[in-house]
Amino acid sequence: MIKVSIISSGEIVNGLEVKGHANFAEHGKDLVCAGVSCIITGGFNALNKEDIEEITLEEGYAKVIVNPESKSVDVINVILIQLQTIQESYPKFIKIK
Repeated sequence: MIKVSIISSGEIVNGLEVKGHANFAEHGKDLVCAGVSCIITGGFNALNKEDIEEITLEEGYAKVIVNPESKSVDVINVILIQLQTIQESYPKFIKIK
């Protein structure tokens, strides 16, 4: 299961940590993992580099924290909405908390 942890500064969501694999299908054919990977990679690429406080992107793990006063917070929220959409369709394979 993919586990997504929301990181916030006060009431502002300014980061995400994503761990694990969906195990929806065999490696290389897992649509849930592929979807999450695309959302995370594309979202990270859309961030303003000056706003990033911490970022890691590895197989099975991703984490990003941005300045809570930056416009990159909007990108984090779009990433979260996209991940929630996958969770609605595949709740046994991705959990957001």
